[in-house]
Amino acid sequence: MVGAGTDGGFDISRAEELGRRGFALALQLVRNREDAADVVQDALHAAIRKRHLYDPGRGDQRAWFLKIVRNRCLDLIRKHRRRNEESSELLDTAASRERNPGEEAEARDDVRQLKEVLMAMPDEQREVILLRDYHDLSYAEMATVLGIRAGTVMSRLHRARTELRRRVGRTSG
Repeated sequence: MVGAGTDGGFDISRAEELGRRGFALALQLVRNREDAADVVQDALHAAIRKRHLYDPGRGDQRAWFLKIVRNRCLDLIRKHRRRNEESSELLDTAASRERNPGEEAEARDDVRQLKEVLMAMPDEQREVILLRDYHDLSYAEMATVLGIRAGTVMSRLHRARTELRRRVGRTSG
């Protein structure tokens, strides 16, 4: 059903929300604010141009849009690798609860360590952790974004979390 602000099933009025979610994913993947902003702008234009291709019966538009963002990020990463450029930023840090200065310093160190470990992981493993734990996508939505089956998502996520625990344990020991 096509409602207000929609065209062919894609709700254009959600562009701002999708843009924020897409920017968070793009920033995590390309690690550079300017590149992430460019990727999201390009992805939003592509989503609007190709809105007739969105099929609500195949999944949520958030997953459809994040797949576009991911594909644009992968294109950019390949381009950067060819030029041997390095990116600089990773994850947005969530607001933390109030802590005393010692706890705050320890929490910052834990976040820094987790980021370093996560960034050292293979792209395939890092991606599933980011999509599930930072973007709160379901397995079906992750499967849509990654272009794989949900069962593959589950096994990939299990292996990635096991590897993350192993690496964190190795660095903290």
